[in-house]
Amino acid sequence: MRPFSLCVPTKIVFGAGASDNIADAVRGIGGKALIVSYGRRAYLDRLMANVERSLTDLGVGYAYFLGISANPRLSEVREAVEFARREGVDFCIAIGGGSVMDATKAIAAGVLYDGDVWKMFNSRASKKVAVPPTAALPTVMIPTVAATSSETNCVSVVTNDELGEKVGLSAPCLYPRAAIIDPSLTVSVPAGMTAAGAVDAMSHILEAYVNGDQTSPVQDGLGESLLRSVMTELPAVLAEPDNVAHRTNLQWVTTIAWNGWIQAGVYPLTPMHKMGHALSAMYGLTHGVTLAIFMNGYLHEVCRLSSEREARFAALGRRLFGETFAAGKPTGDAATATVDALVSFFRESGVPVTLREAGVEKPDTDAIRELILRVGATADGCLAAIEPIDEGRLARIIAAVV
Repeated sequence: MRPFSLCVPTKIVFGAGASDNIADAVRGIGGKALIVSYGRRAYLDRLMANVERSLTDLGVGYAYFLGISANPRLSEVREAVEFARREGVDFCIAIGGGSVMDATKAIAAGVLYDGDVWKMFNSRASKKVAVPPTAALPTVMIPTVAATSSETNCVSVVTNDELGEKVGLSAPCLYPRAAIIDPSLTVSVPAGMTAAGAVDAMSHILEAYVNGDQTSPVQDGLGESLLRSVMTELPAVLAEPDNVAHRTNLQWVTTIAWNGWIQAGVYPLTPMHKMGHALSAMYGLTHGVTLAIFMNGYLHEVCRLSSEREARFAALGRRLFGETFAAGKPTGDAATATVDALVSFFRESGVPVTLREAGVEKPDTDAIRELILRVGATADGCLAAIEPIDEGRLARIIAAVV
């Protein structure tokens, strides 16, 4: 484990019913809120009514900005920033999944940003150096999907709908002031979205496990425990969608999977996310689905690149699936079996693991490869990873998941 500095300043209010009254969480934050969400949806009506009542009881005004898309668009962020400035809001409340929360953080920073908000985002393709924000309006997150950890991290990802690029930014000022995490809100989430969100959390853990510091046994143990929890709780939730106890366990995993706690001292690289972002930008695929697809391709590609890799993946298999997993197999075969078992879990949970399974019948593999490298590559033309991903390796990964 390498030296690190960590501060996750978000106040977390967690548990079933936490969203019934948010007054204590928002008290004193500001005088007028921008409530950001999707378009009006019946399943959000009660939650929005609770939020409105809590704000009214505090004497806090509010305005709505609705219409955030899955894979939020830069044009929506720009529009919301101008709306927020006109309304004179001084804090923001996100009601929704990762898309809404990411957009809300970008909006909160954009209101105080000097210049076009696109300058905040890291896009090598734009040929401009990103200038991250240093200030943002306070934000309060109320997640309605268990997935991204956006409610407790300082990351925002949006799609530039003019350039066709999905990219992110990270800045300390984006940490939410509070996260009101109510697992009962996720009961109405469809099975496919529930599973994709859980797989998203698994990808966060595996990015750190596979492409972070490889001598961090404490962090490895935390990651392995969280993976086992997802693999226990997700099938239980899919079998009993109304079981709030299982929803609670799953939501806590997804909350801490990418909020910095298990990444501390590991400094993970994120090649699978950079690959997945291209699929979302090109084909509009759900984030968790894109990650399942590229976990399939990428983990199979790297699990046997060295004896150290083989040993690490084989050990992961035993820790996830039991000490007798792949017993008697050579280490390399056990490593492959570990990835096979993970991919089977994704598929059995209803999450596509190839482009065709995701409905992309004729993927343009050359265009996918070009976009991934154009947006995500470092100066040497490779995706950053422990074993850098050059164009040839990337082509193999993509071909394996068509």
